[in-house]
Order: sequence, then structure tokens, then C-alpha cells
Amino acid sequence: MTRNLVFFILASAVLAVILTSFCHLAFPDILPYAVGEAATASWRRLLAFLITATALLSGEFAVMLTIVLAAYLWKRFHHHDEKSAAIDC
Repeated sequence: MTRNLVFFILASAVLAVILTSFCHLAFPDILPYAVGEAATASWRRLLAFLITATALLSGEFAVMLTIVLAAYLWKRFHHHDEKSAAIDC
């Protein structure tokens, strides 16, 4: 289970970095909507928004799994310490 969590954390973090880098390289000129802007930029803005949203969700998923892994390891080692303390008594 620990190995799978670490794999998913790394994969999510790498995906977030790749998508963020791609968005900054592919759409450097996309800015928030301005009045009088041409409609041709709207599809590019929508695509940039979707890529950015996917990158943010991937990063949040990595953080969530990191918290789950930390809680799992804390419980595992804390439970192990309680068993060894009970044996020592």
C-alpha cells in the first residue's frame, strides 16, 4: 500500500509540473478577458483554463495523498511503539 501511495503521489506531482510548464510555454500571451478582445483568443483561453485546472487538481490530489501516507505511517509506527511498550512492561 505504501509503495502504491508513493507512486501515485509522484505521478500526480509530475503531472502537475508537466501541465503547468506546458501551459506557460504554449500560452504565454493568454491574459484574463479584456473588453473588446477578439473571439479567436477565447478558445485558447478556455484550453489554458482547462489545463491549469487539471494541473491544480493534480497537485491537490498529490497533497491529499501525501497527508494520507503520513497518517498511515504515523498510525503504523505509533501502533508498533505501543506494542513494544506493552511487551517491555
